[in-house]
Order: sequence, then structure tokens, then C-alpha cells
Amino acid sequence: METTTVCSTSTVTILACQHIAKTFRENIYELSRIRKDWDPGYATSINVWVNDTIEKYYPDRKEVIDNERFEEWHELMIAGMQALKVLRASIKVDFKGDKQFLKSFFEKMGYVEFFSDAKNGDHRSLCKFLKTFATNLDNETRRKIVSKNTPDVVIQKIIDCAGQIEKFGACFETLESEAELNTYAQKEVSEIYSTIQDICRIAMAYYQFDPVKRDQFNFYKVLVNL
Repeated sequence: METTTVCSTSTVTILACQHIAKTFRENIYELSRIRKDWDPGYATSINVWVNDTIEKYYPDRKEVIDNERFEEWHELMIAGMQALKVLRASIKVDFKGDKQFLKSFFEKMGYVEFFSDAKNGDHRSLCKFLKTFATNLDNETRRKIVSKNTPDVVIQKIIDCAGQIEKFGACFETLESEAELNTYAQKEVSEIYSTIQDICRIAMAYYQFDPVKRDQFNFYKVLVNL
């Protein structure tokens, strides 16, 4: 059964996987020192796996990067993540004496569950993060935050991004939906995404003090800079 992927953001996800797999292979001799299962053979197999999958299921990949809809999604994700980061930093400053509020807020708004993965490049976590924040924010909490030094426009930006992200709902479900890929393809692409995310987590920790290399394994930064 031949299938195609119609969602542009799904296509750039697999293209980001391809880019990171290539970077992984280029740095494998250094990275092989930190994982027993990382060696040149493994790195080569990851690249072959990703490239073959793209050839089979993403025939229109070359046209996606210039797609107007992808540009809109790209800008939306950057704006949403920036606002979430700014709000987190501001609240930690304004309420540093109220540990109970900080704990409650970060748990309720999705920071505890999604922030780490979202800032490290998991765009599906970022999508869930934005929607969780918009759903759980109540007026009393909003007034309490604004009563300090955080302008309401920062909060509103998150709410706006969460609302707009609904237009791309199908794009974030592509790896889990048979509407875009048949069952076998769906499983294969999902496994690639999971494997690349695992590589990114470890490589980013290793390159913590090398920002250039670290960004090459930051899935989100690779994704939005394709």
C-alpha cells in the first residue's frame, strides 16, 4: 500500500531526523566514548534507516521547506516557546519568596511535565505544553502574576499561540495517525523519531559546554532552521 504524507510539519520532522542522524555519524568517534552501543556501524545504520524511510514515504519533501504553511507554523512555535521561557523566568523572580505558588503554578501549567522536553526540541511536547497552559490558566492566577512586574501581553502571547496551534493539530498527530501513513509506516517513522530524540538527549548533555555542537543536537533548533 503506497501512502504519502500531506502535512508539511510532519515532513520537516523527518528531515530534522535526517539532519541529526548525519551529525551523529560525523561525531560518532567522539560520542562512542560515552555509550557502549554507539559505534560507527550503529551511526551508519541510523542514517540508512532514516534515508530509506524518507525515500519511501516522503516523496514531496523538497517542496516543504518553502511551504507558506510551514513558515506560519515555524514562527508560531518560536513565539510560543519564547513567551513560555520569559514567563517562567519572570515568575521565578517575582515569586521567589512564595515557593508554594511556584510549585503549584509550574505543575498546573505544564512546566513540570513538558518544559524540559519542549526546550530541548520535542515540538509535540511544546504543542501539548501550550494547550495545557491555555486550558489550565484561571483568571485569579493571571491577575496575581500581572500584579507583579510581568505584563499581561506575555501571558496573552502564550494564549494566542495555543489557540493558533489548533490549526496544526493534525500535523502533530501524524506520527500516530493512519490518516497520513499506513500502519507499518506510522510505526517506522515513530521509532525513528524516538531514536533520534534519545540520541539528542544524551548528546546535548555531553556537549553542554559546547553551544555550537549542542545546538546541532537540539531537535527544535534543527527543525526550525531547516
